[in-house]
Amino acid sequence: MELINGIDRFPVNNAPIFVALGNFDGVHRGHQEILKLAVEKAKQEKGFSAALIFDPHPLIALRAEQPLTLLTDIADRAEIMAELNLDYLIVEPFTTELSNLTPEQFIRQIMLEKLKISGVIVGENYSFGKQGTGSSETLSYWGKELGFDVDIAPMLYYDGTKVSSSIIRSMLLYGAVNKASELLNYYFFRQGRVVKGYGIGNKMVYPTANIATSSRLLWPGKGVYLTSVDKLGSSIYYGVTNVGTRPTFSDHDNTVETHIIDFSGTIYNHEIRVCFLEKLRDTKTFTSPAQLKEQVGKDIEKARDLIDKIKKGNNGSSFSLQAGCSVLRS
Repeated sequence: MELINGIDRFPVNNAPIFVALGNFDGVHRGHQEILKLAVEKAKQEKGFSAALIFDPHPLIALRAEQPLTLLTDIADRAEIMAELNLDYLIVEPFTTELSNLTPEQFIRQIMLEKLKISGVIVGENYSFGKQGTGSSETLSYWGKELGFDVDIAPMLYYDGTKVSSSIIRSMLLYGAVNKASELLNYYFFRQGRVVKGYGIGNKMVYPTANIATSSRLLWPGKGVYLTSVDKLGSSIYYGVTNVGTRPTFSDHDNTVETHIIDFSGTIYNHEIRVCFLEKLRDTKTFTSPAQLKEQVGKDIEKARDLIDKIKKGNNGSSFSLQAGCSVLRS
């Protein structure tokens, strides 16, 4: 898959192009169905498939007073989309000028004049154009008027639950990372370079790895989680990850610290991926570092039990970690 920064850089040719529209935050199961439709249409017509997304997310740009934390950054989305055999991911800057285009102007000026689309694929609740006045039905109307295909994917439900980015965000904030992973079709993850923490863990409790990521990205709710850690050579390690503050040390800044089980070595500045498998417990305040160390030891033992269940496939999850936690499952 090729990442295109800006519509004007898209290599327009005479082959049919089918474009999936949406911001695809999380690239969850519902998004995956839309993208698969684009890929299928392109294959049928011997053309190319693409997704068009805007950066920053329109809700962030237009509603600064209502901060939105994202499930995935552009790099995450690109990695997941590439697994679906999409040909292009087009990332267009979201500007005031773009936000003021009416639905008809957006279709004529962007989709037809610049991208020269043969068809578009959207979800049934897709909105576009100035103040979101365009809908999937609007696209269908203009498709008939102007001669391009429109495919509308119905809302997807998984085990009776609607698959949406907002529902997945709520699940993660409540710590239900295993349920969120079912809707995502992969284990929720964060990745970044390991940065120096306070050094307290190494000296008094257990060594931890701290990764730096954008403040625009969502983390699961406060608590202690069983995680897996990728990108440390060819092996997949497991970890115990604390998301939240460090009340035992009177430090209430938000932190994310992972003790990587059975791993030793210095990995500062090394990029790792931390994948959230299951919540172990809520955060607690301890009276001393020694008491905290004892509890972390118990967390590690509980984690080992869960790891055995995961490896045996009887932990209730349909997922395996053999190929890495960000790999799509179906």
